[in-house]
Amino acid sequence: MKNKTFLKSIYCAIEGLIFALKTEKNYKYYIVINIIFFILDFFVFKIDKSGWLAFVITSAAVYGMECVNTSIEHISDFISEDVHPEIKAIKDMGAAGVLCFGIAFFAVQIIELLNYIGVAL
Repeated sequence: MKNKTFLKSIYCAIEGLIFALKTEKNYKYYIVINIIFFILDFFVFKIDKSGWLAFVITSAAVYGMECVNTSIEHISDFISEDVHPEIKAIKDMGAAGVLCFGIAFFAVQIIELLNYIGVAL
């Protein structure tokens, strides 16, 4: 059933984030990594506005994709707990989506590090 109001939709989304934080160990790892790089970017690298934009976009993409991947895993397990080649492929592709955005996040951080140490790109 669809939500009747925009505020109810926001509430449900927040519940989803809380569920991910409580149940997904990778989500917790991403938050720790994100905090570490936030501190580095703010206090050490002193990145500019475009660096912050890249940080925010890639961080949000990792968190969003992890939520999508978690929902894929849950609905797949609801359909069948058995190991099935098609369900495995679906789960693997969801995980690959998280990996792609994770690589983008680390690429942004590597670029910021290189910029900080003076390596021209």
